[in-house]
Amino acid sequence: MATSLTLVEHDVQEEFFARGWTDGLPVVPPTPERVDAMLMFAGVTADSVVGSVPERSRNITAEKAAINAVMAGCEPQHFPVVLAALSAMCDPAFGCNTAITSTGGAALCVAVSGADLESLGFNTTRNALGPGYRANATVGRAMRLVAMNVLGARSSDLDGSSIGHPGKYTMLVAEEKPPEGWDPLRVELGYDENDISVTVLATEGPHQVSNQLNGTPEGVLATFTAAMTNPATYGVGKGHQVLLVLGYEHRRILVEGGWTRQAIREHLAEASRVTPAYLEAAGIVMEHTKQNDMTPDDDGKLATVRSPEDIFLITAGSAGAGWSAYIPTWAPTVHSVAVTKKVQPAGGGLPLN
Repeated sequence: MATSLTLVEHDVQEEFFARGWTDGLPVVPPTPERVDAMLMFAGVTADSVVGSVPERSRNITAEKAAINAVMAGCEPQHFPVVLAALSAMCDPAFGCNTAITSTGGAALCVAVSGADLESLGFNTTRNALGPGYRANATVGRAMRLVAMNVLGARSSDLDGSSIGHPGKYTMLVAEEKPPEGWDPLRVELGYDENDISVTVLATEGPHQVSNQLNGTPEGVLATFTAAMTNPATYGVGKGHQVLLVLGYEHRRILVEGGWTRQAIREHLAEASRVTPAYLEAAGIVMEHTKQNDMTPDDDGKLATVRSPEDIFLITAGSAGAGWSAYIPTWAPTVHSVAVTKKVQPAGGGLPLN
């Protein structure tokens, strides 16, 4: 994306729309002053390489990341989070090139875990996956604008999404402090309590999970299992990853019932195993290819998630009637796995690999 074009601000929107530099929504004009403020806050130089996508022969420089973060509406204090998320996106394990070009229409879903996210403007409670908060909306949006403007993944070009979903505009969930006795996501993933981590997953849109009357842990987990084994979800029986957003009532029921996070993951990993007959009854054809070998295990079942560690649990959302969310990745782990990076403090430079 060229950065030398000079425009008065009121012409920016139409020019950027005409050039295909937006996601269809208005943008903040990326003036040199605004871009420099991003770079200075993060302590990075313009030509520093945040990440690369070899299949595209493209590098994402800090300057290009800053330009798109400004356009998305980020504040400078959000830019270290954007840098960490882009670094995770460019990790070879994530499979960025496939994720942003596939017909499956994956979102770049960002799960943020930190001790004091509210001070950065992130919403962790009411409407946790919805609109209304700048940090949640703009950090995720910056990811998609980079995918479009730096990596070329536009609907008119390399983005092959057959249907897509609104999470492709922006998709971020910020972790609310877990109940007593449960570690936050960042600690479970090996980071310090005082760190901020970002986990990036290539996902479908969120599926709301409703269980409003069953007050038992077993009942709540049975409902999650039902969501995880919907045959229409591409990864069921193929070994993908999932992000579970545990709402207020559901996590309270599980904690009071003595369930640990690891016990929940282990239970759901086993309970979500399905038989070929279950999938075939829903019209699913068994695949026996190098990428999707749906040969049952010795017990005659197929794994929806290969291990408990493929289930990421995050607590978010306010009290209500009993709502959570299930967010499956768009494809099996042979194509893409979630990647987590630590957010560097202000002036701390690029994320560490």
